[in-house]
Amino acid sequence: MRKPFFLIAILCVALSCDRYPDPSVKSVKDYSFSFQTSQAMKFLAGEWVSDSVRFSAVNYINPVNDSVKVDFEIVTGGGKITNQSVYTDKNGLAYTGWKLGSGSFEQILRAKSYDLSGNFLSSTNLIEYGFRNDEWDAYPGSPDGNISEMVADTVNKVTFMIANSKLYKQGERYFKWDEIIDPVVNSPRTINIDKTGTMYISTWNGELVRSTNHGESWNTCSKPYPDRPYYFYINLSNDNYIWVFAWDHRSRYSKDGGNTWIDVGGDISLLGYGDHVRLKDGSILFNCQNYCSLYRSFDEGQTWTKIVTLDLPIKLYVDDEDKIFVIAQGTMAISVSTDYGTTFTIVQELYPSWISSDFCFTFNKWGKFYYICVPGFGILKSTNLSNPDSYSEYYKNNNLNKLFIDHNGVMIGKELQGTTVYYRKNSKK
Repeated sequence: MRKPFFLIAILCVALSCDRYPDPSVKSVKDYSFSFQTSQAMKFLAGEWVSDSVRFSAVNYINPVNDSVKVDFEIVTGGGKITNQSVYTDKNGLAYTGWKLGSGSFEQILRAKSYDLSGNFLSSTNLIEYGFRNDEWDAYPGSPDGNISEMVADTVNKVTFMIANSKLYKQGERYFKWDEIIDPVVNSPRTINIDKTGTMYISTWNGELVRSTNHGESWNTCSKPYPDRPYYFYINLSNDNYIWVFAWDHRSRYSKDGGNTWIDVGGDISLLGYGDHVRLKDGSILFNCQNYCSLYRSFDEGQTWTKIVTLDLPIKLYVDDEDKIFVIAQGTMAISVSTDYGTTFTIVQELYPSWISSDFCFTFNKWGKFYYICVPGFGILKSTNLSNPDSYSEYYKNNNLNKLFIDHNGVMIGKELQGTTVYYRKNSKK
């Protein structure tokens, strides 16, 4: 007769446990854990994120009387915190100061929460970014992660970029960008700057606007193609001419800042877009990128002569001495001509890990150094582009597709796909 009694007693205890759980064991679902300080903010390494980083740990069941112990710890980056272990106040808040280190770009502060019985409740991370000197810092955010074009005015100390079809001006810090709202600048696509500091923006709806006061205000130019409400390709040559191309129109150029336009002559006018360079003898070089051809004109673009190169040229660069440098698609090499394109000699072999139709080779010069972005490889550095021994590997990054340099010499690299931008601020020039 005792066995049925014990079975009934066990059932009663089990039911009472389900109906009246042990009050010392709390469910994590009754809590809310979060940092009240904003995530993914930009700082300089070594700066304070805040002297009072705020963390919230609230028990919905008993928010007033139930404190939570919070242990703060730095996960990555180094730096320091002012309060390592604290209890939440009556509002469910705990505070600590956090100074970023320089051990990494992405820096993580972790808050571990415990109830008063010492039971672990949750782990919550706060992620911020600390920009460092002499390092490549990969920032995955917006808007700079979507940069497509950039110009830098080193004389007037301003830099502008286009990202997500919007215009931005660089702020007091090189990684801060302020959106520029101007009714004239509608859906910007490209931005360029000529030798006088005049900036030009082409838009997705076929407009061309310019600024002659370092981006303080913008004015509309005459439309290169008045009957075409779509984008066009644009290139500014070193003589301040504006060259444009659209697939259903002839190439044109303006030599008066976009007020009037002149048709380019010959069949080349129908070929495509590319780089234009005025040589010291008055002739014009044109690298038709989409057809991988190099041409030269002696009569202001009315007739053209094709220049024979070692392979299919997809990028053109001319230095101050009129040395012509070409990057070819087939050989994937940099070749140089010192006789205006009569002969070419390979000066540097290139070995990218991948080949794309969206190659954006860029030649940048800062100080006494040249920086060449090679998509699928990274960045080469050279003191003399015509000397094979002057080249060295500066930054190996297969994801890079474009390289920009702001007015202070900060390098900004963009990957082909994704929304990561790479910053490097050198402490020495």
